[in-house]
Amino acid sequence: MTASAGVTSTTTTTRPDDSLQQLEKQVTLLVRRTMESVWSGGYGPHEAVDRYTYPVLLLLDEEGSHSLSALTAKLGVSKPTASRQVSRLSRAGLVAVSPHERDPRSVSVALTVAGADAREQVRQARLGPLREVMAHWPEDDRDALAGLLDRFNNDLELFVR
Repeated sequence: MTASAGVTSTTTTTRPDDSLQQLEKQVTLLVRRTMESVWSGGYGPHEAVDRYTYPVLLLLDEEGSHSLSALTAKLGVSKPTASRQVSRLSRAGLVAVSPHERDPRSVSVALTVAGADAREQVRQARLGPLREVMAHWPEDDRDALAGLLDRFNNDLELFVR
């Protein structure tokens, strides 16, 4: 408590890492809960689509075709991992792999119509639980959370580069 000019106030001291510790805890809980219970069964009828290959469909749907090297960088995985994921999706007809137009040593990966359909099925399956969990949230709060998570993910991407 401090007193100044007859006014008493309470001063709370926080350590600089308190909010970071809370963030680390909340991100850990979020990842565990969404991967294990909320979204674990929401990947649709294609065996090729799971929590590892869905981000490939998402990226191609939002940004268009990419070289395998660009996918590797954007997904933050090794080239062999990206290659396995793309091969799995290609065998299922969800992505098309073709020689890259400017670099014959590289391939271009594009979403197929079936891949776009699979991506939308997964999106709808994932939105269901989110709608239920956040039904009582005001739209402004949902927008704020989405914006902050977007900012956080962009900063994480810059950090890992």
